[in-house]
Amino acid sequence: MIGRIHAVVAAFCLLAATSFSAQAEPRFALVVGNSNYGPEIGKLPNPVNDAGVMAQALTQTGFQVTKVTDVDQQKLKRAIIEFGDKLTAAGENATALFFYAGHGVQVKGMNYLIPVGADIGKESDVGLEAISADEVLQQMEYAGARVNIVILDACRNNPLARGFRSASRGLAPMDATRGTFIAYSTSPGDVSADGDGKNSPYSAALAKTIVQPGIGIEEAFRDVRAQVMSATDEKQVPWDSSSLTAPFFFQPSQFNTASQAAPAPAAAPKAAANTSAPANIEIEKAVWDGIKDSKQAGDYQAYLDQYPNGIFAQVARSRVASLGGGSGAPREQPAAPVVEPAAAVIPEPAPAPAPVPQEASTTDAAAAIPVSAEPAEVLDSRGVSCKVKDMSRSEADIAKCKQTTRRGANGSDGGGGSKSTGSTRWQ
Repeated sequence: MIGRIHAVVAAFCLLAATSFSAQAEPRFALVVGNSNYGPEIGKLPNPVNDAGVMAQALTQTGFQVTKVTDVDQQKLKRAIIEFGDKLTAAGENATALFFYAGHGVQVKGMNYLIPVGADIGKESDVGLEAISADEVLQQMEYAGARVNIVILDACRNNPLARGFRSASRGLAPMDATRGTFIAYSTSPGDVSADGDGKNSPYSAALAKTIVQPGIGIEEAFRDVRAQVMSATDEKQVPWDSSSLTAPFFFQPSQFNTASQAAPAPAAAPKAAANTSAPANIEIEKAVWDGIKDSKQAGDYQAYLDQYPNGIFAQVARSRVASLGGGSGAPREQPAAPVVEPAAAVIPEPAPAPAPVPQEASTTDAAAAIPVSAEPAEVLDSRGVSCKVKDMSRSEADIAKCKQTTRRGANGSDGGGGSKSTGSTRWQ
């Protein structure tokens, strides 16, 4: 299984190399903070500070941030239009984020952002002096950005309630197209606190949370909700709605914004480059898909070693505990079969050629002839072998045969069929 993890990571190494030093998509954010309202509306102490801390956090997570503070209607509208132009030029793979801190009101179910210098005496003036939050969404939708995020820390109490017939508290829930995430500093119809510190409880918690690596957007805002509820004794409950169709991370694991400013010289590859996780979330998901059905604690521990703050880190820790706890050794992979080399076929030696018989020399004839070898056959004058006993032989032939027999027997007398010490006998 560990081998499968490494194989998945290797299969995506080219993708990781091209996306690690910068986000996979261009990111643009428009951050607005309005504090210095006139005496009719009332000054807010924290929105400008909230815009500053959010701009810093968003820059850290790869957004190109445009920040405007204490802007009137004309400047705010111009900023929104320019924001939409940037998104349109970036194309459909862009991520768009709009953050607003300041006064906001709802009129007949529609939310309005109040610019500095607005002259609102009655409810019917809002549409002429303020800016509808829907105008921001329209710019995002027209650009066709893949991900749209709207964050409104504007649910302060309505400063114009006396001139409003509806006198509604807080903001109204907003509808948006697919791929949009809308967050409010408190639940619909309720109001939020500006805070006693430098920042509002909501903006302070949000700026701290989104820079944490490996936290998805839904989890990030869930954590913010818990922090704000704790800071306000549960008087303020942040709320959000989502129509996102894919995971989104403000800060992917191991993302390094320093690499965006100026690419550093390529470092020499390390021998065991298994300690840093790829930035691209698709790689991590592919790794998880490879082990999610495993029954081995070691497989999940291997995932945690590579992605300690990953999307599935909590699930992996739970499974490590349920499968025996500890780091657990990952299952061993079967050893590669050892292929024995084929035995060399040694050809049998060809039989040696039979020796060619050679005639023995006269000198060595006696030594070469075995003792039992018989001498050459001797014939009498009639051509009859001396070995044949023939009573009709002449005396000369008898003498000849006897003489030859004696030489063959080394001087022994072998006549007439008598026994001889040689190997020749009379027949």
